[in-house]
Amino acid sequence: MFVRNFDLILDPATAMQIAMLVREFDTEDIDPTGEEYSGDEAFADEEDLLETEKQDQADPFLEELSSAVNILNVDAQRDLLALMWVGRGDYRPEDWSAARHQAADVADMNLAKYLSETPLASTYLIEGLSQMGYAVDDYEAF
Repeated sequence: MFVRNFDLILDPATAMQIAMLVREFDTEDIDPTGEEYSGDEAFADEEDLLETEKQDQADPFLEELSSAVNILNVDAQRDLLALMWVGRGDYRPEDWSAARHQAADVADMNLAKYLSETPLASTYLIEGLSQMGYAVDDYEAF
């Protein structure tokens, strides 16, 4: 187990709350038959694509996720992104500083959209918290 010798700027409870919002968002991509929606079949022409983009803008889950992410200061957003990368295996917990530096190098990112479009983002965030030494069970109630 990794022993943490520093704290996140991002409150771990907030990270867990965002992970749960992302998980909620992910469930929208499953149709009533239980099949995953890939999206490829839906765009028969450019009009369908434009209509879907308009719907995405009015999506209440994406709006809620965007609000939760955008209220964070830039350092907390960097932590959130770096946590996802640690949970995905792009970085080890020992490389936290490098992960945060890489997150700082990402300019003008719509982090909520990135999280919503990344498969398993909620799982990666939760795994990142765990790998960084935070007891995920302490935050699941949020």
